[in-house]
Amino acid sequence: MRIKNLLAKNTIIRSFRVLDPSERRKLKLVAMAQTALGFLDLIGVALIGLIGSITVSGIQSKNQNENIIQLLTKLRLSELTFQRQVAIIGGVAALILVGRSLLTMFISRKILYFLSYKSAAISSKLIAELLSRNITQVKRRSSQETLFAVTTGVQALMLNVAGTAIGVFADLFLLALMSIGLFAFDPIMAVSTFLLFGLVAALLFSLTQRRVSRMGEFVSTTSVDSNIRILEVVNAFREIYVHNLQDSYAEEISNTRYRLANTNAELGFIPSISKYVIEITMVIGGILFSAVEFLLHDSDRAISTLAIFLASASRIAPAILRLQSGFIAIKSNAGVAKLTLEMIDYFSPIRNRTLKAAESNFEHNNFQPSLSVHDINFTYSENQNPTIKNFDLQVQPGEQVAFVGTSGAGKSTLIDLILGLRAAESGEILLGGLNPGEAIRRWPGAISYVPQQVHISDSTILANVAFGYSEPNLNLAWEALEAAQLSDFVRNLRDGIESQVGENGNLLSGGERQRLGIARALYTRPKFLILDEATSSLDAQTEVAISSAIRELRGRVTVLLVAHRLSSVRDSDQVVYLRDGKLVCSGSFEKVKSVVPDFEHQAKLMGL
Repeated sequence: MRIKNLLAKNTIIRSFRVLDPSERRKLKLVAMAQTALGFLDLIGVALIGLIGSITVSGIQSKNQNENIIQLLTKLRLSELTFQRQVAIIGGVAALILVGRSLLTMFISRKILYFLSYKSAAISSKLIAELLSRNITQVKRRSSQETLFAVTTGVQALMLNVAGTAIGVFADLFLLALMSIGLFAFDPIMAVSTFLLFGLVAALLFSLTQRRVSRMGEFVSTTSVDSNIRILEVVNAFREIYVHNLQDSYAEEISNTRYRLANTNAELGFIPSISKYVIEITMVIGGILFSAVEFLLHDSDRAISTLAIFLASASRIAPAILRLQSGFIAIKSNAGVAKLTLEMIDYFSPIRNRTLKAAESNFEHNNFQPSLSVHDINFTYSENQNPTIKNFDLQVQPGEQVAFVGTSGAGKSTLIDLILGLRAAESGEILLGGLNPGEAIRRWPGAISYVPQQVHISDSTILANVAFGYSEPNLNLAWEALEAAQLSDFVRNLRDGIESQVGENGNLLSGGERQRLGIARALYTRPKFLILDEATSSLDAQTEVAISSAIRELRGRVTVLLVAHRLSSVRDSDQVVYLRDGKLVCSGSFEKVKSVVPDFEHQAKLMGL
């Protein structure tokens, strides 16, 4: 329990540290203004007590207390009838208490808007930071964990932890003020009131807080797991269908959603328990105070004390209720925000970056599409043996280079290193004379890449070809579709280039999706083109046509090609054969055949 309390406290501190120093100062000033409004509550309660005393004296035609007479004289109300005195003081008390509530509501709204804006800003910064890192850091967590951390987790951190903490501080200050005011009026009543409500609140907190932190973490992890399972059903439907696993998945997802529903319902009901218990406490406390006061004091004092108790209780009880709910919210959301805080710590310090939309200028002036790889080494963190070992390669502008080798030889890893998606442990890679990341930033669009599995967005063909560009160039899109052997197919569609392709391109065949990916890579008129098994889903005729189109780029575009079909690499200027991350041989197709028996055997099987 102590560890969970420290976790909640630490989460509150870290939620404010996420803000800039100037933002923290502004938030402190606003929080102090909200806290200072507690003085209005104190004045309002005192005025209600004054009304009780004046009313009893007036009804019984008794002389008023000397202190009250002096106060009424200062307020210039002593000459009025008690009815007018009550009406004026009651109106002022109501105005003060209502005004306090309205001001609190206004300030709370400002705070929540500010924190909501900061939630969006932090999400944006985390996403920008994520996209600026290499693929190892991007893939450190599952996609669902990342999504949860930059959306729900950020909102929980800012609104439900930081925002609630500000309200808790204001309510604690209000209770402190009320206790001082009540103690000055009647020490016994003050102690009794706070003992009554304090013991009830402490009992409620001890009974509920044991579960809320654990339930918050359960909601976080289970939501992620549930979303992963739902996406598995969508993305792997064919495999699930063939093995008749639909009911198994449906039952598992159903059970998870019911557990989540039960936990969320319990989290939602816990504050209601406190509400009803506090309401009952107010009723019982009012009856007990009435009985005690009328037994021990005269009616004047009893009515006045009871009025103050009821007025103060009407402010204390909601404050205690908000405190109870606030502590529960902080504890439960500390678990929800855990992934977000871990991501913030991992990327710390998070930089303020100026973001700009991608430009559609594809001239690529002064870019020389050469590649120099010198003595690079790379090992995956989960592996003991290096994946790439002492690799060297020189590629001149306009050359076509093919990477071949058995599965697991390190071809795709090598492509990631050349693109700067992964960082080599040693050695140097220069693309156009610069390291890959700098080259891509300096000449956007000059380097293009077609992966093995092309991502297709749920949009139009045009939007997928001009992927990421807000203002697609129609001429460039058609030019790319022609080169990818997809233009005739697109023209025959009802909506042409504006046709929808469905989620993950499910309205297209595998080959059409692959060609759409190739068209996307060619849209920017690149000078350096990398194709990682880009023709694996194509029929033989289409593969020949695209291979012919790629050959026509020779001399103008440097092409790196990863392929298992040796027919598509036969005409390459260089064939690089890898085995266990090492360069076994490089040179012409015939040279590699003569040096590498495995390659020669594969070539003979294919009649090459």
